[in-house]
Amino acid sequence: MIEFELACNLQQLTDRFSNAAEQLTQSFKASNTCIERVQEQFLKGAWLKSESRIVESWHALGCTIREAQELGIDRDANIDGLSEFDIEIRRRIWALLYIWDWQMGAWLGRPNLIDQKNLSFKLPNLRLDQSSSNPNLLSPFAHMALQASLGRRLNIIMGDAQSVDALSADHILNIEAELDKFIDELPPIFRLHDPDTSLDAEHPYFVFQRLQLHTVLYVTKLDFLKPFLTRVRDDKKTDRDDEFRVMGINLALDVLEVARRLFDHEFPINAKFHMVVFSIFDTSTILCSAIIHDTQRRLPRRDEVVDAIASSLDRLYQLSLSTKLGASSYAFLYKLVQSHSDLSRASGFSKRQRKLSSASTQTLEPPPLVHHSSSKDSVTSSLGQCSQSWQASVVPKPHALPAESAPAMPTSNDVFFDVDEFLAQNPIGSAAALHMGGMEQIWDWDDLNLDQFPC
Repeated sequence: MIEFELACNLQQLTDRFSNAAEQLTQSFKASNTCIERVQEQFLKGAWLKSESRIVESWHALGCTIREAQELGIDRDANIDGLSEFDIEIRRRIWALLYIWDWQMGAWLGRPNLIDQKNLSFKLPNLRLDQSSSNPNLLSPFAHMALQASLGRRLNIIMGDAQSVDALSADHILNIEAELDKFIDELPPIFRLHDPDTSLDAEHPYFVFQRLQLHTVLYVTKLDFLKPFLTRVRDDKKTDRDDEFRVMGINLALDVLEVARRLFDHEFPINAKFHMVVFSIFDTSTILCSAIIHDTQRRLPRRDEVVDAIASSLDRLYQLSLSTKLGASSYAFLYKLVQSHSDLSRASGFSKRQRKLSSASTQTLEPPPLVHHSSSKDSVTSSLGQCSQSWQASVVPKPHALPAESAPAMPTSNDVFFDVDEFLAQNPIGSAAALHMGGMEQIWDWDDLNLDQFPC
């Protein structure tokens, strides 16, 4: 109805709202900021991230942090005379900024904008949402407060280490033990295993929050073990490499399992949620690297790893039909899978099966625009009506690729992806020139340690 009345689709509408907000925000000066300005800048960064405009989102986050510091939010300054509500909102804002900065620095290699060793800021107390009738009902912000608490605990135990590579074996074991302790202390509603779901029906947001928190926990645990999955077995980093490799494989499979549940919950309505794409893509590429480095074929749970990668490719394929970031992630993982015979066979691919003739490429019409809608029914209808016939003939599912076709992916921006063209311009191994539609700006190719492997 909104699309009909305004004669534009929801993607165009959100772009117009963003442009209008950008014009309004130019009237604010940094020297004359306010809490509403900080909130507006944070929402801008969140929107830019959902639109795969990663660099712009990063800069918006930086502006938000600096304006929050200008108000003294990080130090609880200037709170005399403020109500409990206003103080709590300030603390929640800083908790969100701290989480974003910590996770982007730890997972994506971005430089921290906040001093992660300065842990004097106060966490929100969540009393504003306390229920008098149901003491077991947690605040809707509880899952974020838990993430902020997790980041603080990690930064304490990390000490002066600046990266995962600088950690000793004992240090890694201590960090993993601290993470396990944190998990054991989770409220029943957020437990990793056998959580309390009695409130889910009445408060369905707990389902998403639980899945998001579980994904964050598993991704954080895996982050410290990635270096042991992306090297050949004889290239020892510590005397406990084999133990860490087993731990890493188990955690990576756990990440993909919880990411699958998050995907099932969010797709297609909230397919732009960055954690959905990132957790699947990043973990799958790490596992691809583990298979490629496994020249002795001694990787733990090897068959399960291969199957998990194939399943991840299928999910990224589905995401590629609705998000630009999903499309570029799928194109890259697709090629990485093709670089190894075991992976390509498990995914139903052949390394020689995807050459598009120039004539056939020229005859393909651009794919129709896939509209985003606010309801699951309208999304499904849009996908079905706008692109069903095109998908059937041009974009087969990964496990059913014809011998002479390459996957091509429509996105919300009418971007037409051709895998062979994409990889001809960006061969695996040329990290300096790697272009992945935005993903290369937040993801470190070097983490895969594949420069010495011809792909």
